[in-house]
Amino acid sequence: MNIQGHPQQSNLNSALNSKQHCAQPATTVSAFSTQQDLAKTLSIQLRKAVLEIAGCNNQWSAIPLQGSGIFAVEAMLCSLLSPTDHLLIVENGVSASRMAEICYIHHIRYSILKLDTLRGIELAQVAAVLDQDSSITHLAAAHFEASLGVKNDIDGLARLAVQYGCRLLVDVISTFGVLPLNFASPALAAVALSASQCLHGVPGMAFVLVCKNELTQKTPPRTFSLDLKAQYRALKSDGQWRFTPPLQVMLALKQAIDDYRLQGGREARFQLYCQRMIHLLKGMAALGFQPLIEPQYCAPLFVTLVGCRGQHFATSKLSECLLPRQLALSIISNGVDTFRIGVQGEVSLNDIDDLLTAVRDCTSQQQLNHLSQMPSG
Repeated sequence: MNIQGHPQQSNLNSALNSKQHCAQPATTVSAFSTQQDLAKTLSIQLRKAVLEIAGCNNQWSAIPLQGSGIFAVEAMLCSLLSPTDHLLIVENGVSASRMAEICYIHHIRYSILKLDTLRGIELAQVAAVLDQDSSITHLAAAHFEASLGVKNDIDGLARLAVQYGCRLLVDVISTFGVLPLNFASPALAAVALSASQCLHGVPGMAFVLVCKNELTQKTPPRTFSLDLKAQYRALKSDGQWRFTPPLQVMLALKQAIDDYRLQGGREARFQLYCQRMIHLLKGMAALGFQPLIEPQYCAPLFVTLVGCRGQHFATSKLSECLLPRQLALSIISNGVDTFRIGVQGEVSLNDIDDLLTAVRDCTSQQQLNHLSQMPSG
């Protein structure tokens, strides 16, 4: 099922998903003689911190990159797959479909298993493909398809990869720091993540966590600036990035990770997101909205909501009504009205209450308009 065929979906960009950490280099840089010294120190600190959050052992390396999470995904695929490898992309959403685009552009050998976008990965279907094609050497998937809010069983996929002798590459952009992942799996080769999302940093920096054995494989580079192995060698040689590091983003991430630790780490953040999501869902249920995705495939990150039967509202009208309140819906028009809300970032329960009040006011007005247009008698 193609993702564009999904019912009308939206992304609520409001106080929900806001980030608060801003770097203050004027007070921080003064402790270092040069920006190179600062970049080197921050790189060491951040690489170590990210590995600790992941729960990796010393067989893993965190390789930082400039750019958003998709930069890390592209670097991972381009740098770790050889010309003789065959990648099976397990696709049930936009994140995995982007992997396929990357492989197509860079002439990486790949196949796609398209699955239901409203459900998590069906391992039996993956196994059926692996039974039919023994040339497959790698699997790739997203831990969480944020487009609709679908969680995938990556640990189950890793066990399947072990069974069939495959390596596993994972997009954990939307989950890193909140949802656990078994880095002890012998199949797991690398994961791509972002400095923002669950870590509450700012956009502009990404990481690929790589099993060091993968870095010894002699794979010809497909890109110049996204060459993971070249970046790894540079950092190992003198602690410096190959190209200008995003210092302000690094400073912001350092502060965000310090806060993350002080607040209790992964389990505390998971519980915080659960509290927010429960509060949001209770409020939306009272307004006549319910999750589109079944509970077993959900995570307290993003949720796609749909009006209950008999509910009369239009997402386009809801978007128009919310805009003056500084709440924006990004709409893809394709059938049934749905919208997506995230609870990541610096969000309070009061923020969620403000959102619920705004949605209540707007949908109540739509209901009144609908009733007024019904024929009398």
